[in-house]
Amino acid sequence: MNRISIIIPTTCEASRRASLRRAIASVTSQENVEVEVIVVVNGKRFDPAYYEELCGAPNLKVVYREEGNLPLAIRYGRSLVTAPSFAFLDDDDEYLPGALWRRLQPMLADETLGYVVSNGYSQSAGRDEPAVRHVDAVCKDPLRALLGENWLASCGGLFRSSSVGVDCFDGSTRYFEWTYLAYKLASSLKMVFVDVPTYRIYDSANSLSKSEAYLNAEIPVLAKILDLELPQDVKLSLREKMGRAYHTLSNFYRRKGELRRAWRFHLTSLGYPGGLRYLAYSRRLLPFALQKHGK
Repeated sequence: MNRISIIIPTTCEASRRASLRRAIASVTSQENVEVEVIVVVNGKRFDPAYYEELCGAPNLKVVYREEGNLPLAIRYGRSLVTAPSFAFLDDDDEYLPGALWRRLQPMLADETLGYVVSNGYSQSAGRDEPAVRHVDAVCKDPLRALLGENWLASCGGLFRSSSVGVDCFDGSTRYFEWTYLAYKLASSLKMVFVDVPTYRIYDSANSLSKSEAYLNAEIPVLAKILDLELPQDVKLSLREKMGRAYHTLSNFYRRKGELRRAWRFHLTSLGYPGGLRYLAYSRRLLPFALQKHGK
């Protein structure tokens, strides 16, 4: 039987009960594979009754970490893997039928593959949309395709345990952690992309990707990616992307009325490749500066 370890990090709160049950069921119902389900409960917000229920459930390996830290939970879960391959699933997402077998087949056929990534759905307002849109670009050049979109969702990969070790997960990158991992792997390991929907991500208006902290986290992660051994053309594009990130932050704080931050991020954006394109944007900040000066 083909064994796969599935890591599900969760806060195990009462509000997550229904979605976590759905996630676990989507794993245990997979066919043609033998799954080891590792549930990593992290933080102090867990519901005691549901935690006890999980601990008593058959075929689940439930571990607890007192610190509420998702990156550390991911890393710790990886350290507990015993199967030849492993994958992740957020507690509010789900695998589609046949997901793991579809990913496993290329890995069984080619021992040189370090990992396999597949497409899926991102659902918002009850509507499914393809999670990865530029499939041809990903298949042609996975590394450079990352400059356009992150094709590695948290639940989208299957990793060979001997190729993707614990050290690939730093335990500290809270936002854009899968983008960072994708750059790490794409620059060092062989992969195959399977354009078949194998998962469903449930998006919401309150998702972290829409938060202020998320916007501020992009630049430090881009800096970490730039430290990787990457081709010079990719690094140049990443620096352009960093300039865009500074410009996005400037516009965000302009809308919030935080002029000093807006100006600081705007001036920084001008120093990056392609930054002069944002010069005309200065006019959008001047009225606020003049208004403040006149008070």
